[in-house]
Formats: sequence, structure tokens, C-alpha cells
Amino acid sequence: MRVGGEVRVTGWGWRSWFGSEVVHGDTGLMQATVDSPVCVVPSGYLMPPFASPAQSRRYSLHAVLAAILLALALPACSNSPSTTPKPIAPLAVFGGPGLNPGQFAKPRAIDADATTLWVVDRSARIQRLDPETGECIHWFATPESELGKPVGITVAPAPDGSGAPALYVPDTHYNRMMVYLIPALPAKEADGRWPRPVDLRLEPVLVVGSYGEKPGEMIYPTDVAVLTGADGKTVERIYVAEFGGNDRVQAFDRTGKLLFGFGKMGEGADPGALEFNRPQSIAITGRAGDAIGSRELVIVDSINHRVGIFTLDGVVVRWLGKPGRGMTAGQVDVATGKSAEAELQHPRGLQLEAGGTAILVEFGNNRVQRIDLTTGASLGCWGTPGRGVGQLSEPWSLVSFGAKTFVVDASNHRLVVMQTPR
Repeated sequence: MRVGGEVRVTGWGWRSWFGSEVVHGDTGLMQATVDSPVCVVPSGYLMPPFASPAQSRRYSLHAVLAAILLALALPACSNSPSTTPKPIAPLAVFGGPGLNPGQFAKPRAIDADATTLWVVDRSARIQRLDPETGECIHWFATPESELGKPVGITVAPAPDGSGAPALYVPDTHYNRMMVYLIPALPAKEADGRWPRPVDLRLEPVLVVGSYGEKPGEMIYPTDVAVLTGADGKTVERIYVAEFGGNDRVQAFDRTGKLLFGFGKMGEGADPGALEFNRPQSIAITGRAGDAIGSRELVIVDSINHRVGIFTLDGVVVRWLGKPGRGMTAGQVDVATGKSAEAELQHPRGLQLEAGGTAILVEFGNNRVQRIDLTTGASLGCWGTPGRGVGQLSEPWSLVSFGAKTFVVDASNHRLVVMQTPR
């Protein structure tokens, strides 16, 4: 059971009443996923391991009462901040479960070009959407999908130097990265609507990688970041993040030739032995034309519940965040006198914003959080878990488009549109 504290029970052995994560046993101790003070539940509310039918009925009632008492007691037992997340007031909701154009089968990733959105889901479809209406304009599918589907997508200039927009797709379960040129938009109908969407059947113009652990090979690529030159058109480097054992980032040139790589699987923070556990999202600070020396890589290290800042050559500058479910915006760390670090639980999606900040989506906390990329301080949290209006269930990704942010609400099979969190 995921709760905010410990429960100690004395007397009888106990059985699992409160969820699949409680293990049968007679130790009398249940450790929650978040450290906090101890709460005590009277042992008489729990069933003896060899209860009679009459006892079972009595203790079943007691178990229900105990669950109610536990729910009431936990807020007082938790040392997490009492601040509640800000609600998401959706401007719109796009999609819904299904395989028709505009619907989704657990969407995984999103990005935007100058005028439209691109979304990939577990049907291996990559759909182009109107950001105002959510209408599907057209789509295509990756060439193979029996083994699995992509979990990332990035819009950036094409590798040929033309400046044409392209989609960089980490074809996760086929251990490769593919690049597709973005086609022109069709003309709208006389009534202002898009024509009936069609399958574009696009072919990649560049494929990089194959299965393996050697330099240049890949296992489960997750995301791509593209570094361009001062003209904003010339591709200087293509960074590809991986998990599944490699858990590293590799940099390639525009032709797919390996330049270097960094990282290995682990959970350490030692700069001399750089480790990741599912580097899920990657982005580059600054804009085209900025001095390359002033730009940095931002990497979401999902299973280690943190965000890393790196030089473009893969040297760690600092780690931000710590595991947790609390909301620390506006709080001060008593030990350091500085702003308390953001608490994170399986962050997945990343959107860089102005002022040295970033917006994250947390798969484990079912929320959106904005953080300061210098201090790691939380600047606010939005959203609660669930399937209702403004709630999230296992969000995977997000993108800002104008003053709006589009959140990939994966297990609700939809996009939630909200004002960009400030």
C-alpha cells in the first residue's frame, strides 16, 4: 500500500487488507514508500491469521473501520508539505480511447512544429493535430511495431542542412532512431475544416542504430535532442538517450556517425562515474544562434527521480530534485537556508521554458511541476491523480505551444490543454 508513513502493529500476525504492496507476514511492520513519522493502528482491528467465520465477519468490519482511521490519521503522520497541488483547469481536452483519427491508444510523446502538434501513441501511429481543435490532419505509422512502439518524438531541422522541419523518432523497441521530413499542410476546405485525414505512409530519410551495447549501437532509445549551428539550420549533433541496460546518451553527427557517448546504468551522483536509470527526456537550453559554450543539456533521469544539467560534451554540472511526493514550492530547507529542492516521482516529460526554468510531468505523481534549473527549487505543482476533468493518469510527456501547454495524459488516452504553468 502506498501511504505517507509507517504503520506498526503489535500482537497478532497481520494480513494484507490495504493493497497489494503489503506483504503477508508477522513482523508487525509495514514500511511505506515515503519516510515519515510512525502511526499506530490498534492491533485489534486486524484479523488473526486463523480466525473463525464469526471472527472473520467481525474483523472484516474492524478492518473497514481501521482503513477509515488510517486515512484520517495519515495527514497528521506525514512530514510532507501540507501544500496541495493547484488544480488543472483544462482549456480543452483532445482525444479519447480509440484508433480513429484524433483518438489515442495510450499516447506516449508529443512535440510541435511552427503550426501543429505531433503525437505518437501505442498503436505506432504518429498523428499531426490542429492545436486549436485537436483535429487529426494526417498520420503515418512506423515501419514495424510488433515488438513495441516509440516513446519519444522531436521536431528539429532536417539533417541535410536545408532547414526543412523534420521528425526525429526514437524507434524504441527496434533499437534505432529514424528521421522523417515533415510534409506540407493540406489546404483547408471551404468551410474551414481540414480535409479527411489520410495515411501519409512516410519513409525515413535517415536511420541510425541497431541493437547492441557497443558504441553506436542502441538498446531502447527514448528521446532525441538536436543541436544546430548559429544559422539554426545546420545540424551539429544529434543526441539520443537510451535505457534497458545501456542507460546512456550518445551523440552523432548529421550523417549518423558516432561522436561520443556518456553514462551507464546506476543510481550514483559521482561526476567521475556518471550513471542513469532510464534517461527518458533530453533537451538543449538556449536558442539557435546562442554561443554553443553557453548551452547545456538537460536530461530527465526518470527512475532515479532527478534532472541532470550537463555540458554539451556530457560533463555533469549539477543534479536537481530528489525522490518524493511532496510539494515544496516556497519552502526553505532548514539545513541549508536555501529553497527546498523539488520532490519528484518518475519524471518523464520535459519542456524548457524562459528564465532558466523547466516544466516536468511526473508519471509517478500524476502531476505537472515547474522547477528552477539553477537551484532545483519547485515553482509549483498542478494536477491530481484520476480520470476526471483536470486529473491525470500516468502522464508521459508535454509541450508548450504559445501560451498553452499540452499534457500527454497517457492512461486516460487524451491530451489535456492548460495554461502554461507560471
